[in-house]
Amino acid sequence: LWLPGGPGGPALLLLHNFYAVRSYNPSSNYALAVVHLGDRVMGEGPFETPWPGGERPLTLPEIQETQQRLTALGFNTGGTDGRVGQDTMRAVRGFQQKVGLSPADGYPGIAVLEALRKAR
Repeated sequence: LWLPGGPGGPALLLLHNFYAVRSYNPSSNYALAVVHLGDRVMGEGPFETPWPGGERPLTLPEIQETQQRLTALGFNTGGTDGRVGQDTMRAVRGFQQKVGLSPADGYPGIAVLEALRKAR
């Protein structure tokens, strides 16, 4: 289950097509767009839960900082490449659980980065 818009947005069950697209383009946003477009072409409707408009996504340098800080705390992010892959999401989820951030959804948002900046 993936919450790409954070806790207030749609909850998406990721199936084979999502991972097939990610196998040639590692961007989760790209894969989501392609898979959703395919659903729409096949007659499916829009997302049932609207996307929240409040929290901006992290910038590339902020994602890299998040990965660096998680790695320094002993979490395996798979590197500091600025891409939010499965390893980074797993590391974020582990950090969220460790410090009590809810929901522990693996989403590297501003709240996670701020908590990482305070963590020692």
